[in-house]
Amino acid sequence: MDTPQIEPTDEQSGSATKRVNYRKLAFDYYPAVCAYCGYGIRDVLEVGHIDCNRSNNAITNLVILCPNCHKMHDLDLISTATIIHMRDSPKVVNWAKRMKDAGRKAAESRRLKAAETEKWRLAGLKAAQTRAKNLAARQQTQHPPISEIDRET
Repeated sequence: MDTPQIEPTDEQSGSATKRVNYRKLAFDYYPAVCAYCGYGIRDVLEVGHIDCNRSNNAITNLVILCPNCHKMHDLDLISTATIIHMRDSPKVVNWAKRMKDAGRKAAESRRLKAAETEKWRLAGLKAAQTRAKNLAARQQTQHPPISEIDRET
């Protein structure tokens, strides 16, 4: 593990007080996902201090959390023991469990969509045949124009 970066807090005054960039330290050490819920947009994630002491920047005191989980931890709605346990647990996604029936469901969905498409295609063909039949029937029952009647007589 690299040494944490040290940044001066007050460059103008030349103060000797330094602080640790705990955000960089935490993101270098832990995966960039919320330790509690798994949210993973890095720009939104925050680094929380487990003991709520901002001057204690030991890596064991840091945890990456989303803003919601960070606030809930600060309000003791999520216990410190749970946060530590979740932070130190491996982040493994069981895709077989998540995608349990995805293949079968996708195939069924495609089959239903194809049947629906075929139903509408056949309805369109039937409508076209009916229009053609009705047009032919109208043309047969229509009276010939008057000019043709005069020629016949």
